[in-house]
Parts: sequence; structure tokens; C-alpha cells
Amino acid sequence: MSAETILPSESSDSSSNPSTKCEDSDSTESGDSTNTLLDKTVSKDCVENGGDVKHTREWKGKKIVCCNPVGQCVWGVVFIILSVTGFVFTPLDFMLWEKLQMRPGLPPYEWWADPPDEVKMRAYLFNVTNHERFLEGLDDKINVDEIGPIVYLEKLLHSNIKFNENSTMTYTAKRFLIFLPEENTVDFNATLIVPNLAVLGLASYLHNANYLVRQAFRFMVSTHGSKLFVKKTIQEYLWDFRDPVLDTSKNLAPGLVPVNNMGIMARIYADFTDEMTVMIGSQWGHEHFFQIEKFRGNPQLPGYDAKECPDRIFGSTEGVMYQQHLTKSDVLLYWRKTVCKLMPLYFDSEVTLASVPLYRYNLSESVHERVSNETDCYDTHPSLPDGISDASKCYFDFPMTSSYPHFYTGGIPKDHFVTGLKPDRMKHNSYVIVEPLTGTPFHSVARMQSNLRVHDLSGFSDEYDRFSNLIIPLFWCEYNQEDLPSKIKWTIYFTVVILPPLSIGLSSALIILGFYLITKNMFYRELSNDKLKNFLHFKSKNVNTLAKNTIFTYEKEKFLKGVS
Repeated sequence: MSAETILPSESSDSSSNPSTKCEDSDSTESGDSTNTLLDKTVSKDCVENGGDVKHTREWKGKKIVCCNPVGQCVWGVVFIILSVTGFVFTPLDFMLWEKLQMRPGLPPYEWWADPPDEVKMRAYLFNVTNHERFLEGLDDKINVDEIGPIVYLEKLLHSNIKFNENSTMTYTAKRFLIFLPEENTVDFNATLIVPNLAVLGLASYLHNANYLVRQAFRFMVSTHGSKLFVKKTIQEYLWDFRDPVLDTSKNLAPGLVPVNNMGIMARIYADFTDEMTVMIGSQWGHEHFFQIEKFRGNPQLPGYDAKECPDRIFGSTEGVMYQQHLTKSDVLLYWRKTVCKLMPLYFDSEVTLASVPLYRYNLSESVHERVSNETDCYDTHPSLPDGISDASKCYFDFPMTSSYPHFYTGGIPKDHFVTGLKPDRMKHNSYVIVEPLTGTPFHSVARMQSNLRVHDLSGFSDEYDRFSNLIIPLFWCEYNQEDLPSKIKWTIYFTVVILPPLSIGLSSALIILGFYLITKNMFYRELSNDKLKNFLHFKSKNVNTLAKNTIFTYEKEKFLKGVS
């Protein structure tokens, strides 16, 4: 009876006092020694936290998920999987694979869409110093003197960007020059004596025309008082080279002479807006990334017949980006409309700039040599000597040729056509320094010379004949990508120098941690099983001993009789 009256009050107290409830639950289960041991920690926590059973259960649930042996083993397996994945497909691989897509908003696309202003164009002009002596026959050859450099910034703009369904990207590339007065010391009002491009160029173009056409041309030149050498300011020679012969010829034969301004830079940059289609995406892979598929809608070199010229612009690059994962055996094909041909670059050496390991590729010194047993796209009739390539297809069939500056390569003696040249490999070669994993050019120098090809002019007059079969250097240009912005250099440094060892370190740490968690919990599981067996064995032994005790039996019987 007393027990029955006490129990309700205890129940009431426990329901009103969380602390008491926590204690009672502890006491009611105190008869089971195993449960008491297992719940000892929870009961203690419950009392210390004011009996907050809900908080205790939440904490216990989190502990079960994160910290119990099964949870730790799961985390160990996850860490091992992440580590193996990191070794097989590294963060660098992921970044390079993502770069293939050229997604707007990400750095590779944004840096390409708005290229940094880092390309300087330096022009060197040739001034004729003995034009009167040459015309009078006192000197056998024209002597030239180099003037320059004249420095501009070449600006490149990309617009009308369109992503195509066949994993290509079409865009419009426009190049133009910005004068840099602070880097120039040449007086643009200074005068030069230069070959009259209008007269000699048109005469060379008409060298195999019939007699009446040649004589009519001579009469037109004489009527306008045009000379074979003219005096021009540097500004005129570069941007505003005009002659009355050009105006008359353009009116008489606009198809033959489509322009009346022969200024060197005016001609090069008058039509420097080109539609390009390049290969991007995983379909093409790293080896074809950003290579040209079409130039102005055609995979063929502009001006060349596909049946006559095997060279294709397909697979070349405009030099802003190169393929990824470059090797020393790769050949880089560079396309520059000014030169009007594909330029192959071959591996030369390993270099380091801004603490980044790079590859240097040199432009082949045999690039302007004649090709035997194959179709030579860059020769004319009569054949050009080694070291000179035909460029007329990009200049309305005007007799222009390209070569290395000062004819420093090929089989041409330096004084064969003109005197005064000083070929120097260190000053006149071309190369590009590329980060091989990302295909990013760190530094590049492209140097090319433009020359006037004069055919046999013996059908005009003795004065013209003195120029027969000459190749007269007009100017040469250096396109120099001098540097990259700091943010691009730092990004590449982090990507190719810091990220690979960092990812290896993280992957190694994860795999070690994963194996540690699994091994530790397997060991503790075995240890716990051994302890539990020993404990149960000890308890069973004590119970049996107590049951055999006669005093304990007597007290138990007395208690049962009293209750009844």
C-alpha cells in the first residue's frame, strides 16, 4: 500500500522535473548492469545539461552518424574514393578539360575575348642611298640603309562570337595599330628615297604583256612625270603613298589596280578584319584546341586553288592560343595573312619565365626554301631562289614576296640583290615561348620582310631594264608579344606549378586518413568484442555463485513470503 502511494508521486515529480526524469530513467534501468554501463555517458551528460533530453538525443544522433565506428568507416571509404579520383583525374586535368569548352564568364574565355594589349609592332624601313648613281649606271646595285624602329601597339578585337553545333566557334578578328609616341624617336617628316611601287610594281605585273600594252604604260608614266625612285616622308611611305599613275590605272583597269594608295601599313591593315572558325570542346580534344577550321569560310589558304596547293589553313593557329598538352615533337603552324603562308615552328629548348617551365619553338629557317617533289605553293615562274616566298596571292597578285629580314636565311648571298644588308640571326629570327600544358604563349617574336619582285623589264626600256630580276627589300616588321598581365601569369603559375603537388598532397592525405579510419575502427571493434565477451563471462560467473549462496536463498524466500 505504501509502495502504491509512493509511485504516483514519484511519477508526478518526474514529469514536472526533467532532471528527475532523467535520473529515474537511469534508476529504473539500473537493474540491468550492461545497459547501465552503455548509457552511463548519456545519463551523465543529461544531468550536466540540466536534464535536456532532447538536446542529448540530437547530440547522440549526430554522434551515431559522424563518430561511431560505422560512420567513420563510411567516411574512410569516401576519402579513399576521393583520393583515387584525384590521382586519376587531377584538378589540373579538370581545369584543362573545362578550358576546352570556352564557356563565357570563365577566365580563359574572357581573356581571349578581350586580349591584353601586349603586342608591339616595330617597322623598319629601307632608304635607298645611291639611287642617282644606280640609274646612271655608276653603281651596279642599289644600296639601302635601315631606318627604324617605328613602334605601334597592335590591338586585336574579337566580336560576333558564335558557338556552333559541331563544337566550333566562329568570330570576327580585327587588328589595327595605335601609335605610341613615347616609344618613338623617328621623325615622321623625315624623307626617304624609295622605289616607286606604283611604277615598278605595275611594270613588273605587266612584264609579259604584249608590246602595245607595255608602250602604253610607258607613255602614261611619262605623261604623269612619275619616276622610278621617289622621295616620300616616313608618314607617306607608311600610310599615304600615292602617285598619279595609280589614279589613272585604277580608272582604266579597276580589276587590275583596285586601290590608289600604296602606303605600306595602309595596305596591310586596310583589310585586316577576318572571320575565323576554330575548334573547341571535348569532341576535338586537347591536340586540336583552338586550331583554325575555316578562314573566311574556307579551309584553304586565301587566294590559292585547292587543286594546285596542298597546304590548308585547317589545323593552324593565329597565335593567340595554342593546343594543350604540347610535346617536344609537336609542330606549331602559325598563320599570318601579312606573310600569306603557313609558318611551322619546331621545338628548340626548355626555358623558365616567371618561375614557370616553358617550351621555346623556333620558326624553321628553311620555311622559305623551295619544295622538291611536291607542289610548291609559294613559287612563281621564273622560280624564286631559296629564302624567298611568293606573297602576291594576298596582295591582288601584286608582285610581292616575303622573306626573313635582311635575307638572313636561304641560299642568297647578302649582297646578291642589294647592298647594305646586315643579316643577324639573333635580331632577325622568329620564335614563340609557350606554356606546354595550357598552350598559353608567354612571349613571341615574329619577324618578316616584304620585298618587291621585279620581273624581266627589258621589253620596256634600258632605264627599266636596270631593275630586271631584282628583289628589292621595302621594309620588315617585328610583332613582339612582350609579356602577359600579372593576373594571367599568376593564374598559370598556380595552375601548373602549385596545383599539381598540392593536389597530390591532398589526395595522399585523404587516402591515409581513409585507411586510418577504417583500420582504427576494425581494430577497436575486435578489441570491444573481446572486452564484451570477458565482461559477460565475468557476470555469468558471479550470478551462478550468488545463486548457490544459501544465505541469499534464505533471504529471497523470506521476502517472497512477506509480500504474499
